[in-house]
Amino acid sequence: MLTESVENYLTAILRLEDQGAAATTSELADRLEVARPSVTGMLKRLAAEDLVTHERYRGVQLTEQGRTAALQVIRRHRLVETFLVDILGMDADKVHAEAHRLEHALSDEVVDRLDAWLGRPTTDPHGQPIPGPINLQGDELEEDVTD
Repeated sequence: MLTESVENYLTAILRLEDQGAAATTSELADRLEVARPSVTGMLKRLAAEDLVTHERYRGVQLTEQGRTAALQVIRRHRLVETFLVDILGMDADKVHAEAHRLEHALSDEVVDRLDAWLGRPTTDPHGQPIPGPINLQGDELEEDVTD
């Protein structure tokens, strides 16, 4: 099981990659609001766990394992946002922070049941696609879009 901090790094890297930007130490420090030495230490840890590859002065890229983990976090986040808006009636503009807190606490079983209960939505309340379930080998079980 990954820590909240690791999940935050992985999703930040994924978002930078999807935007075509280099996931550099500076960019990650700014995005995550942490000190650059903290980023350097975490990138070493993520590389040791085979979640990223890191080339000095070139930035960091997710491995398949890292990408799978990041997609799972994004899936949990977007399903929670959908639940908060569609079921609890919360304002879509106010659910991001709450979903961010909850995304780190839900088990895969709860996420799968939530997805089924919500009718397997394909987009969240902001119109962002919800990634499909991913098995442990990183294979997508359903069509997946990450943006």
